[in-house]
Amino acid sequence: MTDAIVIEGIRADGRHGLPGERDIPQPFVVDVELRYGLRAAAAADRLDETIDYGAIACEVRDVIESTSVELIETLAENIAERLGAFGADSVLIRVSKPKAAESLGVDAVAVVIER
Repeated sequence: MTDAIVIEGIRADGRHGLPGERDIPQPFVVDVELRYGLRAAAAADRLDETIDYGAIACEVRDVIESTSVELIETLAENIAERLGAFGADSVLIRVSKPKAAESLGVDAVAVVIER
């Protein structure tokens, strides 16, 4: 059985997309699922036995705000790479770009990767 910590709706503004899209920061929304054994943390009832989801949210925001790439696929990969330092068995990253969805007349445009 695999346990998971899930953080949904991490929001930050970034400069990602085609050259014209990067002139003005636009919103990005990221959902993260970190698969990690939680039994020891639950038994010990100790934060140091688990993954600090506040720290995860800060790392995701930092990647969005401090980098600039063309593809949200690359942004998702960069986030997954950064979160690898937290020791999860695997991570699932969903990056959504709301402005792109609006311009296409659809509800959502997103990329999902698992590492």
